Amino acid sequence: MIQRWSIVVLSLWVASAAACAPAQAADPPPDVLVGVNYFAGWWEPTPNKWQGPDGVDWRAEYPQRVPLLGEYNVQETMDREIAAAADHGVDFFQILWYAADGEVRDTARLNAAVEQFMHSPHAHRLKFVIEYCNHRPFGISDPARWTQCVNYWVQCMQHPSYLQVDGRPVFKIHGSGAFWEQCGADRAQARRFLDQLRAAARAAGLGTPLIGCGAVGPSRIPAEHWVASVFDYTNEYMNVPDLPAIAQDYPYEQLAEFEAAWRGGHTADAIPAVPYLGAGWNPRPWGDPRPAFELPSRPQWKRALEGLQAELQQGALGFPAAGGRRQPAVTIYCWNEFGEGGIVAPTRGEQYMKLEVLREVFGAPAP
Repeated sequence: MIQRWSIVVLSLWVASAAACAPAQAADPPPDVLVGVNYFAGWWEPTPNKWQGPDGVDWRAEYPQRVPLLGEYNVQETMDREIAAAADHGVDFFQILWYAADGEVRDTARLNAAVEQFMHSPHAHRLKFVIEYCNHRPFGISDPARWTQCVNYWVQCMQHPSYLQVDGRPVFKIHGSGAFWEQCGADRAQARRFLDQLRAAARAAGLGTPLIGCGAVGPSRIPAEHWVASVFDYTNEYMNVPDLPAIAQDYPYEQLAEFEAAWRGGHTADAIPAVPYLGAGWNPRPWGDPRPAFELPSRPQWKRALEGLQAELQQGALGFPAAGGRRQPAVTIYCWNEFGEGGIVAPTRGEQYMKLEVLREVFGAPAP
């Protein structure tokens, strides 16, 4: 009798202890990879991007856009920018890199940032991705020129700070439509070009790259779309609503809502989509005919980032990862589009506001 009750009491105690024990925690969602686009278009010799269509330096009219870490793309500027980005939780710069079949003026200056990043003493603190910019007058159709660029891109992918997802280096082509034209509207040629890059990376011991493209439009990418048959993911650089240009700036909320709808249109694509968020769009210094929007206030910027973070937690957006998963990620337009108004870099007007809010929403960097 005593033995029977001992067993009963022991059983009740075990059951009670199990009920009181904390539930087994589910695996936490992967950290969001926060990328910021980078445009190395700021050099000192004239003509340069600090001049408007009238040839006059526009910094005097828009002094709030003047960057604090350096007004020109030189090594010292890149060093300060990497440190500032890393201090505020940015994971990678996605750097525009330009190429054409022939010579195009200022290409070397536009491409300076990749070399500056790789040579920076702070490069170990951040990752980088090459975004091959192929809009006119750039773009490659010549196989020999493509081979030259592939060799250089693979060389860059061997840098220890080149971004990899599940052991696969990440690479992006800026415009899918332009790439289609440059491949003669031939799906087989598009695949040959991209497969050549994949094979070269594998031969260098880097694994098969994840190759993405932009400029795909707001509509869903179905399985039969040519993009889905040759690319691994999509990722827009920047896009704006089709609105008339008016004297006043449209509200930033209108731009953020447009971008949220754009991202929502790609949650069920045949290939993964890495979303984008514009830090602003106001190209008035350059006389751009497209509509302009107010640059975001601190509360507006925080709301836009928090909405994006909530979308990413749903697991439908991000880089393709092993097992059919998504690695949550976003690219933000842009670190330094000072003329167009996509600005994350610290400036005279905003100081470090954009970076501070990024750190608030997505967390402090790891030690």
